[in-house]
Amino acid sequence: MTLAERSLHNRWYDNTTQALFAEVCAAQPDKVAIVFEGEEITYRVLQERVNQLSQGLISLGVGKGDVVSVLPSPTPEFACLYFATLQLGAIINPLNLLWGVLEFQGVLPRNNPRVIVTVDHYADRDYIRTLKESIPDLQVEGARVSSEAIPALTHMVCLSRQRLRHDGFLDFSDLEQRGADWDQATFDRLITEGRPTDIQFMCQTSGTTGLSKSALWDHRPPLATAHFGARNLCYQEGDSYINLSPFYHNSGLFGLNLSLTLAGSTLHLMEQFRPEQALKIIDKYKVTATFGFDSHWQGLFRAPGFSGYDFTICKAVLAGEPRSYDLVKEMCPEGATINNLYAQTENGPLVSLAEHDCMDYRIKKYTHGRPLSGVEVVIKDLETGDRVVQGQPGEICYRSPFLFRGYHRQEEETRQSFDEEGYFHSGDYGTFDNGYITFLGRLGGVLKTGGENVSTVRVTNLLLEVFQDAFDDVKTIGVPDDYWGSKIVAFVRPRAGHALGSTRDIREACKGVMAIYEIPQEFLEWEGAWPVTPEGKIDFRKLDAEARSRLGLDH
Repeated sequence: MTLAERSLHNRWYDNTTQALFAEVCAAQPDKVAIVFEGEEITYRVLQERVNQLSQGLISLGVGKGDVVSVLPSPTPEFACLYFATLQLGAIINPLNLLWGVLEFQGVLPRNNPRVIVTVDHYADRDYIRTLKESIPDLQVEGARVSSEAIPALTHMVCLSRQRLRHDGFLDFSDLEQRGADWDQATFDRLITEGRPTDIQFMCQTSGTTGLSKSALWDHRPPLATAHFGARNLCYQEGDSYINLSPFYHNSGLFGLNLSLTLAGSTLHLMEQFRPEQALKIIDKYKVTATFGFDSHWQGLFRAPGFSGYDFTICKAVLAGEPRSYDLVKEMCPEGATINNLYAQTENGPLVSLAEHDCMDYRIKKYTHGRPLSGVEVVIKDLETGDRVVQGQPGEICYRSPFLFRGYHRQEEETRQSFDEEGYFHSGDYGTFDNGYITFLGRLGGVLKTGGENVSTVRVTNLLLEVFQDAFDDVKTIGVPDDYWGSKIVAFVRPRAGHALGSTRDIREACKGVMAIYEIPQEFLEWEGAWPVTPEGKIDFRKLDAEARSRLGLDH
């Protein structure tokens, strides 16, 4: 059955991820599924490796409903572990590699995994040490472990690229070896018993308002994201996808589900995002599709020798600012499909996505597309909770058939996130105008300055419009101020050959174009690349610290 036939019959809605994956593997066993560091893995071999890992997990006592927490690198081993866990009816729980001890100490006891699988080192961080510090009562007895804080925990598994072994951790190769004598009939039965409404995903929120919450999904939220992503991109079996995102991020799961679960296409993986390496892969294999944050696109475009590569990406999904649309349009071949999105973990994560056949340039550049079919969006006033007039900003709220099933062991937080009409309150600021969502930032990025609500995202976009010839890029933040409440600060990277004028002159040029309360009180020059997290997002904490330092607020 082709992707078009699966979509036509809504098989993404009526089946589990593991059932669709098995169907794709059986239909095209000799097609290349994954390419990693020059190795090509066919769908037949991929399914065999998944089965072997499933049997290995069974040997550790993992079964339906058990949680498998993973600290993953975007490598074939963790792609296999993803499907192996789902195949057993267990719950996959990707954890953020950027966390420290405090986050792990707060989340692991709540999630209560039976098994933790981790890399040992990644991006110069030691996760063996971090996990041991996060579980101070860890007891090791041979290959088994125990912890009073995490009562379900029986095993920890480590994937070491340097083939190191660590006390208290079963080696990933040993887990594979334990499953060498896997039984196909067992997996056929387990897949048949699975239901699309089974909760099998525990995905962490970004934690911007406190400790990360554990959102529970059945199969429909992530498969809806893959289905509508494929539909709006016109993604087909003959396309190929390069993953630029971490596997602990929802966009990493999107790459897995789009390529290997629905389309049966080829997925290209890199252990870490390195722009030059990505360009070489795109050029060599003529890759057609990807997802990227602003920093990914900027990294690719600014890589040495970009113009010398054959950049064949013609189906692109963006999570960024309007200026990124023009950048990607310049990078991609003529006629490329370039779709902005709005996403949240609680909706699996896609809420809205631009359409490939939208011909309106301003809609494609400045909005984040239409809500997915069945998703009802309203904008509510930040103070009263009432619905605002169409086109006016407020909190984005929605009802959806793809919403999460609650926050794990956080009933009160789940209840508080919905209002009496059943709308989920996103915590995001934006507009909904003529059927299109425009995301203007987290409510935490909405500043109260001089009594007015101001979106830092909107300020950034306006400045790039007003000074498009002089400003290469802008990032806007707020810092505390006794008079204003919050003072708006814009970091500006000038275009080559342009000097940044004085704050007074820039403010004067903004008057009459921007609302007075939206004009930053301070303009600070920035040179070079923006600071980013390993996740690929702008590191606003570093920008905040830099602003405080330059303005003398850190004393």
